[in-house]
Amino acid sequence: RCYILSNENGKIQLSLRQSRLNPKSNSKVEDAEITCINDVKKDQLVRGYVKSITPSGVFFGLSTSVLGRILFHNVSPYFVQNQSLYEKYLPEGKLLTAKVLGVNGKHAELSLLPEDTGMPGILPESLGLPRYDTEEEKREADDQEKREELKTKRKRKRGNSEKLPFKIHPSCCHLPSTHFHLLQKTKPKRKKICPADENDSGIEVYYREEDDDDEEETTAKKKSKIKKLSEAPRLQVSMGFTWDEDMNAMNIPMLKQKEESSESEEEEDPQLKLKKQTKKEKELEKQKKEKELCKLEAALMDPNRQPQSADDFDRLVLSSPNSSILWLQYMAFHLQATEIEKARAVAQRALKTICFREEQEKLNVWVALLNLENMYGTEETLMKVFERAVQYNEPLKVFQHLCDIYANSEKYKQAEELYHTMLKRFRQEKSVWLKYASFLLKQGQIDATHRLLDRALKALPTKEHVDVISRFAQLEFRFGDPEHAKALFESTLSSYPKRTDIWSIYMDIMIKHGSQKEVRDIFERVIHLTLAPKKMKFFFKRYLDYEKKFGTTESVLAVKRAALEYVETKSSLADT
Repeated sequence: RCYILSNENGKIQLSLRQSRLNPKSNSKVEDAEITCINDVKKDQLVRGYVKSITPSGVFFGLSTSVLGRILFHNVSPYFVQNQSLYEKYLPEGKLLTAKVLGVNGKHAELSLLPEDTGMPGILPESLGLPRYDTEEEKREADDQEKREELKTKRKRKRGNSEKLPFKIHPSCCHLPSTHFHLLQKTKPKRKKICPADENDSGIEVYYREEDDDDEEETTAKKKSKIKKLSEAPRLQVSMGFTWDEDMNAMNIPMLKQKEESSESEEEEDPQLKLKKQTKKEKELEKQKKEKELCKLEAALMDPNRQPQSADDFDRLVLSSPNSSILWLQYMAFHLQATEIEKARAVAQRALKTICFREEQEKLNVWVALLNLENMYGTEETLMKVFERAVQYNEPLKVFQHLCDIYANSEKYKQAEELYHTMLKRFRQEKSVWLKYASFLLKQGQIDATHRLLDRALKALPTKEHVDVISRFAQLEFRFGDPEHAKALFESTLSSYPKRTDIWSIYMDIMIKHGSQKEVRDIFERVIHLTLAPKKMKFFFKRYLDYEKKFGTTESVLAVKRAALEYVETKSSLADT
């Protein structure tokens, strides 16, 4: 059954929601239906299917009309360069749980990170991919190196700019007029620190306040003019230089240089502090990671922990490879995520891994694979798996399991055809006739069951007839006609009155399904049979227990009197 949502342009949209199929039922709705973007709220956990993967992110279908987008840094905490890796672990149509980060217009921004959804990560740790936080740390380190390089360059420029040029008065030296004019033209604009006195040595100290570009231009001009002056004769100074008076003026730029260096150190101090803080934070992060690893290890060592990812199942399977239960749980884990191919691959791994001596464990995996193909595969794939299973296991068991699978999935026609082939191939097997009889009775085919009993009695050996009739009668009591079942028991007991096992089965069934009068009649018939004393004691005891439970004190006394009479008659016969 399904619910038709719409039929437009030759396309029919269906729904299998129980809330639509059975609107009157009060069953809890696990996933609320999303019809428009207003149904999506922030911080809400939603389930949907992967639609497509593009360079801008993963598009996630919440319904037929509502789409969500997941940016790559919200898909996994690992940094992935190759987009094909996402396509491998996020195939189209995969069912996932996501968290709503925000709603933008007609789209919703979602996240698949484990800390948001509480589900296992999309990409396993075994891939060895770098995390996003490590990439950010690398970028910060590169930026820090660039800053330090810029600082060193600035310091070098400052050091080159702090040169002390001199000005020479014409009174201190004998120069030709032409040379003196050349010197006057070559001097750049500078700021005077302290004026020279009348009795000074003729030397004045200056320092520059120009920018780096002006400094480069002036240095280039100086070099060109100094080359021209080198051709002129050397200067001859009549008196020596006296440096005592103006040395204080030279100390001023040196002090400024120290002040600038101290300022640069002060600027660097907070950065060093930040570096120290980041180191501490890194140590704290390492400690946190170590604690998390310890917790994970403790959780992995816990025997009662339920596996939550494929890696967990791989560990369990490696620890106990011959356990079919673990392999079946592994298959169910993939089927819950609609990863059918992975479930098939797990089944094939199990068949190759389980030891050949563990026949029952392998048979369990084969049955699970048959169920998988019956639900998600085609008839061809199912038949291929069935043929392989018949080759590697006992054929009768495989046939019976496939019949049960067909019956449970309501494929009655295929089940009946398979039963016919079984009756031809396993005519001498009593269990085949009984299973087919129960199948027919469950379908309400009582007359076909009666005909099947006649066929079974003809096909099976005579020593199996009594058991087969009693089993058919039990099935009739459960699923068919109780009167016909009573007739079968009565005819069997009339032919074989000393079969105490048949009497016991008949009593048990009549106690459950019959009246008290019918049960008492059966007990009365049994206690008057000529059986061995041990068997008679067993039936008297059962009769007494029944009367104590359902009868009166008079009926209990009557059973006791009958038992005494039986004992007296036996003792009198023994005396004679």
